[in-house]
Amino acid sequence: MGPRLLSSHCRALLRPSHSGNAAADGSGTQGEGSGRGVRARRTQRACRPGGLPRLRRRHLADHAAGSAGTDRHRWTSFPIEFRQEDLTRLSFPDRSFRYVFSWGVIIHIHDIEKALDELARIIEPGGKLALEVTNRKAWDQKIESLLRFLLRKPLVGRVRLPLGNGNWYEMHGEKIWVWQFDMRELQRQFEVRGFRLTHRVIGEFSEIQRRVEGPLRRMLLRLNNLCYRLKLPPGPAASNLLVFQKSGEH
Repeated sequence: MGPRLLSSHCRALLRPSHSGNAAADGSGTQGEGSGRGVRARRTQRACRPGGLPRLRRRHLADHAAGSAGTDRHRWTSFPIEFRQEDLTRLSFPDRSFRYVFSWGVIIHIHDIEKALDELARIIEPGGKLALEVTNRKAWDQKIESLLRFLLRKPLVGRVRLPLGNGNWYEMHGEKIWVWQFDMRELQRQFEVRGFRLTHRVIGEFSEIQRRVEGPLRRMLLRLNNLCYRLKLPPGPAASNLLVFQKSGEH
């Protein structure tokens, strides 16, 4: 995801609602991540001309927290606080944050309903939650399914659940869960928790670039940027960017 896309998504997250203004100082902002924090740093730059004065970022995997720790000396100019948390059992009090964003984290949480409960709990009434999530109905998924059928290499272990499809994969010698969400069901799950969907756009039209190198990878990255700029419908996209707002009654 490039800085332009992040900037646009942050504008949707921080856009003033009818009931009040966006935070003037960026306080009460939390980011969920499992990588080296590159997107948190880009978000800190992109969300406001002067950046977010304080951005808390939660690392949700041991290997991610370790990799982030090795890079912390490079982050002295970015006011980002790192903490390692379990997204199904967050340590924060109720209604702790006005804004929460999560780039591709909940797709790795097997006990997804517990994670959704925790995200809903820590956001204050009127606050917003931004998610990047994978899409069960993406064209990428259809192409892969067709190729697997033709090559007679079915995907072993796929589980079909109300919220979408899931699989366990091997990564760095460990097993990692990956969701492909049913967007309508995910939206419904947030609605019963007191949220409404305010923004849905393409995250990445395709994720095939993650499996290739060289000119083809660069071409696919440009395609992703073009699809976003053209504001194509997010239904066929590999990942979607969603923004939910919590009602004032919860």
